[in-house]
Amino acid sequence: MISWEGEIIRFVPASARNLKPFCTTWFLAAVVTCLVVFQPQVADAQIEHSQQGSVLTIAVFQSRVAPFLKQYCWRCHGQEKQKADRRFDLFEYPIANDDALADFQDALDALNLGEMPPEEEPQPDDSKKAEVVAWMTAAIKDVQTRRASTGGETVLRRLNRREYRFTISDLFGLDIEGYDPTENFPADQQVHHLDNQGATLVTSGFLLNQYLNAADSILEKALPLTDKPEERTLVFDDGFVHQPEIHSQIRAAELAEINHRRDRAIDKLRRQLKSSANTDSDDFKRRAGKLRERFAKQRKLAPSSIRLYEHPNSDRHMGSYGYISELMSGVPSDGVYEITLDVQSLYRKPEYNKNYAGINSEQPMRLAIVPGDASYSDLQLKQPKEPELARFELADGRQTVSAKIWLHQGTTPRFKWLNGSSKMRSAHIELGKKLMKEQRYARLVDQKKEAGEPVPSFEEFSKSLGGNEFYQYGITHGKLPQIRIDKVTLRGPIFEQWPTPEQQQLLGGDMFDPAKNSANLKRFLDRAYRRAATDEEITQILNVVEARTAQGIAADIAYRDGLKAALCSPGFLYLEEPVDPNSKILTQHAIASRLSYFLWATLPDDELLDLAAAGELSDPKMLESQVHRMLADQRSDRFVEGFLNSWLALGQLGQAPPDRQQFSEFYSRDLGPAMRRETEMFARHILDNELSVDLFLVANFSFVNYGLAELYEMEFPFNDADFHQVYFADSQKSQRGGLLGQASVLTLTANGVDTSPIVRGVWLLENILGVTPSPPPPDVQPLDPDTRGAKTIRDQLEKHRSNATCAECHRKIDPLGFALENYDAIGRWREGYAGGNGEKWVKIDASAELASGEKFTNVKQFRELIAQNHLDKFARALTEKLMAYAIGRGVEIGDRPEIDAILSDFEKNDRQFRYLIKRIVMSPTFVKP
Repeated sequence: MISWEGEIIRFVPASARNLKPFCTTWFLAAVVTCLVVFQPQVADAQIEHSQQGSVLTIAVFQSRVAPFLKQYCWRCHGQEKQKADRRFDLFEYPIANDDALADFQDALDALNLGEMPPEEEPQPDDSKKAEVVAWMTAAIKDVQTRRASTGGETVLRRLNRREYRFTISDLFGLDIEGYDPTENFPADQQVHHLDNQGATLVTSGFLLNQYLNAADSILEKALPLTDKPEERTLVFDDGFVHQPEIHSQIRAAELAEINHRRDRAIDKLRRQLKSSANTDSDDFKRRAGKLRERFAKQRKLAPSSIRLYEHPNSDRHMGSYGYISELMSGVPSDGVYEITLDVQSLYRKPEYNKNYAGINSEQPMRLAIVPGDASYSDLQLKQPKEPELARFELADGRQTVSAKIWLHQGTTPRFKWLNGSSKMRSAHIELGKKLMKEQRYARLVDQKKEAGEPVPSFEEFSKSLGGNEFYQYGITHGKLPQIRIDKVTLRGPIFEQWPTPEQQQLLGGDMFDPAKNSANLKRFLDRAYRRAATDEEITQILNVVEARTAQGIAADIAYRDGLKAALCSPGFLYLEEPVDPNSKILTQHAIASRLSYFLWATLPDDELLDLAAAGELSDPKMLESQVHRMLADQRSDRFVEGFLNSWLALGQLGQAPPDRQQFSEFYSRDLGPAMRRETEMFARHILDNELSVDLFLVANFSFVNYGLAELYEMEFPFNDADFHQVYFADSQKSQRGGLLGQASVLTLTANGVDTSPIVRGVWLLENILGVTPSPPPPDVQPLDPDTRGAKTIRDQLEKHRSNATCAECHRKIDPLGFALENYDAIGRWREGYAGGNGEKWVKIDASAELASGEKFTNVKQFRELIAQNHLDKFARALTEKLMAYAIGRGVEIGDRPEIDAILSDFEKNDRQFRYLIKRIVMSPTFVKP
């Protein structure tokens, strides 16, 4: 490890080296502290700001607010008396400083809580109180907004976790599906779900330490400094181990099968000898003895197959994950491995009248391979990082399947049945009970009758047995759907070239040569810093290498330490956005980086860097062509995922897992990933086909797989696991068209148990209409959405709306949420609230009146109102969020003229989503610092 105290300070610009030159963890935090610009509030009595119907001027304060405070507050908080050391007779507007702001907030809190005026004092009428509360709320919010302003400039921002991972992947050619160098990084702070805003991407000493650790891990993978790993072929075909809850049952079942095959083989031998001239009994004993020895060896090595019974999201994970017990410590080296499986797909179509396993027998069995890490948790359990390495649709019966997969050192392949059963144990118990009655109990009945003894009932017979015996009998004698993997062959690691092309790029050839350090570092730093590295920066890294060599460290390890130093430098960790002194806009390389991190979440490629070096990225036409090129690249999927997380809060999907009993299909159909996939494919389709953003709200199509089609109660005429574009029937258009009918949105706006119109209303107000509601007043009791009973949600909300200080916001929020109340907590359509505990079923009332006075009776009419009257609001909200995501800062009042210009051009271009992205990149705001 590098001694960073003596080396890291070399990265500090000369003008800043006197800040805090005393410790290892100060640097990045100090840089951010020094460069973040705090904009003081400017007292401007002439600024008019409309918020909740109130105009923020001195005149309004003096005519409405001050008289109210004088009449109802001064007696206890005035010149003569100051209860709680608060004095409200000195209030002035504009709010001048922090002390005045705190006094305003105290007065507002007291009004919101109903503590002021006291009960024994004269009370204002509700409308006057609501008016003053609204004005004071707006005034406080205005001050806070101005303080948060960056003055129209993007604050120096570091790479967030998502961008860091993709940058590392593209810089070193590393697979990050199963490897996350940011695993221990603190979560990035967000502003309105945006994770790439410079003002909140602060750096701490803890984070810097994580950067050091990550750099170590990354370079060990990217440049292992070892000989080419030996390619080996491993074969596993017996001695498999299952999780403890089922291993003994599976072993007993296999032993019973082995005994059965042994007995059949010996009977066959006996028949053969009797029908031949050679009937010597010694010969029979000798040959039968060999058979017994062979089967005894099989018994010793049982289980000889990995058995899968359940899907990976089952509650108890009994038979969900299979693994190779002899390879629990994982593969010895990173690399590509060829894996071949001898596998059986058994009993897909039930042999019994009842479908005990509850699977869809019309679908082929689907087997997937995912990595596992025994150092993290037991291999039979779900782990956080499970990228799908391979997937097979199995034909019935025996077959051999093969794939090439990437495995990281220490990880091992695991196997899961994607569409397996969700009730392995109960299914085998129920079937075992049936088979035992037909077989063992039937024999007992015959024995009792033959002996003239009383015959016990099956219930009496069952009392002497436990659930495990029925369970064991079901596994041993039953034929429920299952996948068996009889043999696993693993060959690797396979390298077509060594050193790899990525390693050769770092080494400058096939082997390390210290004489190439300077050239190699320049080439690396040019890419890592996303611009041409200066001679001083190259010298700084070379000094690190030389200092390590002087300490007796091997030259190749010292070189790798130099690369680690570069990964911890501000040139890599921060998106530098200097201004060109001639054009007064961002430098060409800064534009290249802003564009690349906007659309790819990673560093610029060679074409962008070449255009920057040629000075061509200030040309709007060139930017336009680059947008088209970059959106056609697979890396633009990162934009779709990242922006949907920021715009729709899609990243929160799964944070409130649905109740397993109430919403079992969410797990059995693996709906969580499917919901996200639907919304991503939907957005991608609108983007790729140059369609209008209006379709986000009014489309009559989407992309679903079998599980989502089942949730939406629609036909799915496909016999595969893929997603297909589907068009909704007339009866479903009002339910499912656009984002508001997609299960992803409806699930992330629920709490996993039930729904709340407040949560969904706030989501609609903020993300669709672009209005950020004020937070609820302090100490207002929240609704308990889990207790409906005979009351409707409307009844529960009455106590909020009856409070004058709550009514204004709820008037805007609640109607939006009521419109979506027919969707349950996973987006399934419902007509009413199910009764429980003896309570009656209650029909849902989705009618409401918007704050604008527009009325609707159901979600269909609500959608029509949005389509007729509110698409312009939606377009503006989307444009502002997209601009903030593109430039790394919030949209401010000074950006309004350019936003208006974008929307005007956008309107002339059929409101296309692709055009909107392109127009934002071509705008003056995008290339401003």
